Amino acid sequence: MQNILRDAAEQPTDQGHAVKAWVKKLKDIAQDADDVLDEFQYEVLRRKLELQNHMKKKVLNFFSVSNPIAFRLKMARKIKNINQLLANLKSDASLIGLVAKQKDATPPAMVNRETVSSFDTNEKFFGREKLLSYIVKTLTNSNNQENLSVMPIVGMPGLGKTTLAKKVYNEFAIDKSFDERIWVCVSDPFDVNSILRRILEVLNPTIARIESQEALLKNLQEALARKRYFLVLDDVWNEDRTKWSNLTNCLSKLGSQRSTVIVTTRSANVASITETNPNLRCNLDTLEEDECWSIMKNRAFPNENALISADLETIGKQIAKKCAGVPLVAKVCTILNLIIIDF
Repeated sequence: MQNILRDAAEQPTDQGHAVKAWVKKLKDIAQDADDVLDEFQYEVLRRKLELQNHMKKKVLNFFSVSNPIAFRLKMARKIKNINQLLANLKSDASLIGLVAKQKDATPPAMVNRETVSSFDTNEKFFGREKLLSYIVKTLTNSNNQENLSVMPIVGMPGLGKTTLAKKVYNEFAIDKSFDERIWVCVSDPFDVNSILRRILEVLNPTIARIESQEALLKNLQEALARKRYFLVLDDVWNEDRTKWSNLTNCLSKLGSQRSTVIVTTRSANVASITETNPNLRCNLDTLEEDECWSIMKNRAFPNENALISADLETIGKQIAKKCAGVPLVAKVCTILNLIIIDF
């Protein structure tokens, strides 16, 4: 609808009644949708108050307080009706000559997202314990004599690549084995000097504003002289071998032997370009259903001693099954489930 509205906004002012009528219908549907959201908000507040009034009872059954089924059915009908009206309006747009016009913008998948190395110590780590142990053991192995080894962690969105990299980064064995640990969120675009500058910013923030590659390398060589470093390049998209070769040539001049780089990426092509040894590649698989349930249970009930009713556990495991083994989906489902329970 946003794309069609762009075309409507570009139509001549004398386009006629049809476009104005179409926009008017869209405004009316938008108002209906807004009213539905208001009803949801009111119901949330009402249910919270009602639940508070029942807190003095010894046992509180969330599913028996003002049974929400009738409300959900009513709202479902309204939402279905709004969706149908929007679908009809979209069809009508083509009949009056309106077309969808894309906005010139960076694709959502490529938008820069800054990540940091810190890991929430209150959040437990599920489903990757053996993999974590393997990676740490591999990276700290004294037999690894490569000048610079690169290990890609590759997998589809939501599998926990960044989370796993954070766990590795914060492991005591990694801290003990490397003289310097550096975290850089790359995203896109992939600019070698920018990456080098961010590395220098971690090591020596007072001189990080240097622009030329030669000056950057000189200062990085001084900062990492005879040091074994551990570098995480998070969220790499670049599939240009020349750019990557330029970066690795720079990195290989820094520090001592047996320095290591971890690259997290969604792309198998990026993994192929960056890896120094195919045996080092770490391909993330989906989690088991019980591991997704463990994530949901831990987020919904942080207290390990909390009593979970059989009904809630059954519902939780059914939801976990629908997460398809994706940790991020499990986390999101936990939030949605808590909202439903709060109803």
